[in-house]
Amino acid sequence: MSDHTRRRLSSRSLSLVAATAVLGLAITGFLLMRALSGDEAATVATATSEPLLVFAEFGENADRLYLAPPERPQERTLIETIEHAPGWGINPAAGTARSIVAYTVLAPGVVPERDTPAELWVIDLATRERTRIARDADLLVAPTFADDGAVLVYRRSAGSQQELVRVAIQDNTRSVVHAEQTAFGIFPIGYTAGGDLLFARLSTAGTDVFSVRDGAAATLLFHASDQIARDWRLAPDGSAVSYLAPEARGERIVHRAHVVGVDGEERGLPDRGSPTGEQYGPTWTPDGRSLTVGQEAETGDTAPATVLGLAGDDPVALAPPEQGFDVPVQWSPDGRYLAARTFSGVNSMDAGTESAVIIGTDGNRYPVTAATEVILIGWYVHA
Repeated sequence: MSDHTRRRLSSRSLSLVAATAVLGLAITGFLLMRALSGDEAATVATATSEPLLVFAEFGENADRLYLAPPERPQERTLIETIEHAPGWGINPAAGTARSIVAYTVLAPGVVPERDTPAELWVIDLATRERTRIARDADLLVAPTFADDGAVLVYRRSAGSQQELVRVAIQDNTRSVVHAEQTAFGIFPIGYTAGGDLLFARLSTAGTDVFSVRDGAAATLLFHASDQIARDWRLAPDGSAVSYLAPEARGERIVHRAHVVGVDGEERGLPDRGSPTGEQYGPTWTPDGRSLTVGQEAETGDTAPATVLGLAGDDPVALAPPEQGFDVPVQWSPDGRYLAARTFSGVNSMDAGTESAVIIGTDGNRYPVTAATEVILIGWYVHA
C-alpha cells in the first residue's frame, strides 16, 4: 500500500473497514481506494432549481471542489481549489447546510501527521466566499452542522484531552459543549430537535451514545455495541440515530445497520438480502421514513443498495452495479438521486476498485469520473 493511499484511507474509509477485532484492538483490513479515470475538464453547470452534486477531486497538493447536475456529472463547475499539505486531502462534513460546505484540512507547510492540528473552513457555494473557522481541529473527525448551517461542532484534542466545540459561523463565537480525558475517542453525531448534542464514546466497554448540553454533564442514551460501532447518521428530524455495529452472523463477524431513537429504544429494520451478509453506509431518505443500506455481493456478481422502510413499507432495491456493490453516501433533497461509492469486488475484505456514481430512482446510473479519487460531499439546490 502506498503512502498516498494510506493517508487518504486514514481520513475517510471507515465505512468499508473490515472491523472484526474485539474492543481494545485497532480496526484492521484497510481498503485500497482509487477513483476511476475520467474527463478532467470543468464546464459551467447551468443555474437551476434541480439538485446539484457537490464533490471534490483529490489532488496531491490541492483538491478541486465542484458542482454538477446529477444526470450530467461531466458538466461540472469548478467552485474552489483547496490547497493542502502534500498527500492529505480535505475531510468534509456529511452533506451541506443550505449553501455551506464545511471541511477540515492540513494547510500547506505544516508537518503532515494524523495528529497535526487541522484548519476548519466553510465555503458558501452561492457566493464562493471561503472562511476559516478554526485552526485547532482534529483532521480525521469530520465537523457536524447544527442550526441549519449556522453552527458547526468539531473536535479538538490536546494529548488525551478531547473537546467537542460549538462555533457560530457568522461571528466565530465558540463554547466547549463537552470535554473529557479519554484514551479512545469521542465523536460528534448531531443535534436533536430538543437541542441536545449526541456523541459516541469508545471505551473498553465498547461504544456508547450520550447526549449533552453546553457545560452540563453528559447523559448515557444507549449502549450501541460491545465493540466499535461507526458510520453515525442522525435522522432528518433528529429523532433517531443510524449506525453500523459488528455482529456474529453465520460464523462471521459482519457489520449490520441499526436504528435507535433518542429515547434509547431500538427500531427494527426489515432484513433484505442475506441475513448474514455485511451492510454498508446506512443513509436516511430525506423524509426520514426509510434507511438506505448497501450490501455485500456474496455471490461475486452484484448487489444493489436497498431502501428499508421503517414503518412497514416494502424494501426497494435500487439499480445495481454491473459488478460489485454500492455504498450509499447521501440522497438529494428531492429523493430522486442517491450519491454512492461503488466497488467492483465482493465485500470490504475484497473490495476491488472504487468509483463514484449517482443512482437515480428512475433506474439509471450516472458515473462521476475523475483522474483521481472523487470525494462525495452532498447536494446543493439553488435558491
